[in-house]
Amino acid sequence: MITFRSNCPLARSLDILGDKWTLLILRDISAFGKTTFKELSQMKEKIATNTLSDRLEKLTSEGMLTKTRSSRNKLVFHYNITEKGLELLPVVQDFINWSMKYLYEENEMEDLQKLMATVKIN
Repeated sequence: MITFRSNCPLARSLDILGDKWTLLILRDISAFGKTTFKELSQMKEKIATNTLSDRLEKLTSEGMLTKTRSSRNKLVFHYNITEKGLELLPVVQDFINWSMKYLYEENEMEDLQKLMATVKIN
């Protein structure tokens, strides 16, 4: 379990989710169906493997992901989102909506729409 910096609910949430990788890992699992370390390590944002390992451990220990051994390859583990993790998806969607509204230029909208057509937030 994590030691929280304060009693503030926002600070506690940020203690878990406030780095630049955690929500992207949840995005890739929930929206792109990635479940293995190898799949997640290939995200477009280029996460370092030690950082990915750390975040997966953190998300698993906090109960947002489960980790199960592959039935086909005993060296491979699958990470799946839990109910606790699924409840964060509206927050992720709100980040996406805010970003689309304020952080894109008109000439980027066609590429953005193509990208969003591939996303399936469960």
